[in-house]
Amino acid sequence: MERKLTENRSSRTLTPTEFADVRRKLTVRSRTKRGVGADPGYATDLPGELSLQLTYSCNLRCDHCFQWNDQGFLRDYSRDRVTSELDIEVLERLLRETDETRPKTWLWGGEPLMYRRLPELVELLLRYPRKVNICTNGLLIERNLEHLLKLGSNLNLTVSLDGLEADHEALRGPRSFSRTERNLKTLLDLRRRGEYQGEVTVNSMVSNATVGRLYEFMEWAEELELHSVFFQLPWWITPEAAARMDEVYARDFAWLNPPPPPGQATWHSYTYHLEPENIPVLRESMRRLAGRVWRPWIRYTPEVTLDDVTDFALGRSRLVAGKSTCLAVSSRLEVHADGKVSSCKFFPEFIVGDIRDGTLAEVWHSPAFRRVRTTLRATGLMPVCSKCSSLYENGV
Repeated sequence: MERKLTENRSSRTLTPTEFADVRRKLTVRSRTKRGVGADPGYATDLPGELSLQLTYSCNLRCDHCFQWNDQGFLRDYSRDRVTSELDIEVLERLLRETDETRPKTWLWGGEPLMYRRLPELVELLLRYPRKVNICTNGLLIERNLEHLLKLGSNLNLTVSLDGLEADHEALRGPRSFSRTERNLKTLLDLRRRGEYQGEVTVNSMVSNATVGRLYEFMEWAEELELHSVFFQLPWWITPEAAARMDEVYARDFAWLNPPPPPGQATWHSYTYHLEPENIPVLRESMRRLAGRVWRPWIRYTPEVTLDDVTDFALGRSRLVAGKSTCLAVSSRLEVHADGKVSSCKFFPEFIVGDIRDGTLAEVWHSPAFRRVRTTLRATGLMPVCSKCSSLYENGV
């Protein structure tokens, strides 16, 4: 059996803070697994992780983006809905209600640094401190630098860079690489001088252009002294899998929200994929990366084995990495920019409530949310689940 691709070797060791984060995540996972074993509708008292989509707005139109590319589902939203942002008053309440447990909090979008009330949100995060991960395309870091620096060691910035200049710009548009690289170097320079105390990681989409150049990208990342690099495998939901998902939703979840017309559910937007002839190239790139010791950590999203990567990249619905139960629905709260709460981060068809209509605990333990959990335990994972990062990060 081939070893896990995540066994890339790094000379970097865990910091005490990172070790504490890993320990906390494993504790939440273990507790949730026991709870689900005893009660299919189980949820932790309060979420172990908080995921907040600040805004739908984005300043790029990336080819691989399921939200804003030519087939992205946000293009079908009304203008009023797509310009929604999470109310700052709602954010204050969510942070206050989780101040005692201080779950790791993810801020995303769209592009979260476009959130119009970001300075006020930073002040709230200083009042209710916790570990914060901001997922950004990096173009607006300089504009928001003063505010980001205030978060100190609690901040991890995950910056998207999809290969070196030509490859990145083929996906994200002209001049996007040089601007992001400049901001990234500014952050890293500030970190060396002790003025930025957080971490910087890079998330890199594996594309048809970059699939054979992952090693060269890592050489560039190592020279920059990056903390970690995550190689994101495209989440391709084939038309056949999306059609099966239409049937599953209509059969098991129509009580939650009316099924969208055929072909219009969000899972039909996950169309970007690697061409079949590039799968052997991907496998060889991964073998090559695993053949030496790197200073940055290398991770793959999801963490698959060489035995599994072909099925995943070809869009097959077979579960990989030994995951068969999603614990995210019982331990992680997903709040969208319009205030709606969904059980599944990437599929807003699964709206179970509105955070503006009640406390976090009321929505988290609502009858609708519990019924989604018990339904998933009874019917098993859905056709789209095999692509979802939440399964691989929070599943067993």
